[in-house]
Amino acid sequence: MPVTADRPAPYAPASAILALIQRHRTRGLPSYDADVLARAGVSSSLIPRTLQALQTLDLIGEDGRPSTILEGLRLAPEPEFETRLREWLTEAYSDALSYVDPAKDDEVRVRDAFRGYQPVGQQPRMVTLFMGLFAAAGITPEKPKTGSRKPNRPIAAKTPTQQKRKTQEEFGKSPQKTDRTPLSGDLPPALAGLLASLPSRGNSWSKQERDRFVNTFGAVLDFCFPVTRDEESEE
Repeated sequence: MPVTADRPAPYAPASAILALIQRHRTRGLPSYDADVLARAGVSSSLIPRTLQALQTLDLIGEDGRPSTILEGLRLAPEPEFETRLREWLTEAYSDALSYVDPAKDDEVRVRDAFRGYQPVGQQPRMVTLFMGLFAAAGITPEKPKTGSRKPNRPIAAKTPTQQKRKTQEEFGKSPQKTDRTPLSGDLPPALAGLLASLPSRGNSWSKQERDRFVNTFGAVLDFCFPVTRDEESEE
């Protein structure tokens, strides 16, 4: 059943929902309840809203058993996973999508689309969940195009050492650190798509756009690289 204004909308953290989807893909648990969520690392304060979101988004039934949608996401081959995510989200948020396009509209437009949803005090969290889920599905707003490089600005010639340092800084690496994941096609598609939404060099963005990116990045990062609890080493 689509998320509509006539019943409470989901507002759990996108990272929690995405982590549980990933957990189901790897473990395929038979049911989900407060105890399962607690053991999965969901904090006690977030468990009620996370269970409500899982039910409202048709991922589990009232009995906690996985829905056909969640099972479909579990069985989807990796190349088809993002497509399945988009299909699920398009159906779940069909009401909001009749007013807003997450691939084009900014957070202000998305916020307006949720103004009729309940509970009113949780609408900002609804927006964060909506945008985090669509970002994981590879759908992010278009790059901002504000700002430009000043013309005729003299550019000082760089020595070979300066040029080498500049290249290393641009790609986020240094001669001493070579074991990091490169910003390349090896990145998960959801994370690569989100990084592609950054403004190009020489351009700028608003604080609101920057804050939205940071919030969404955390959700997508947790989805692509789930955090596991460190096991105590045995003596």
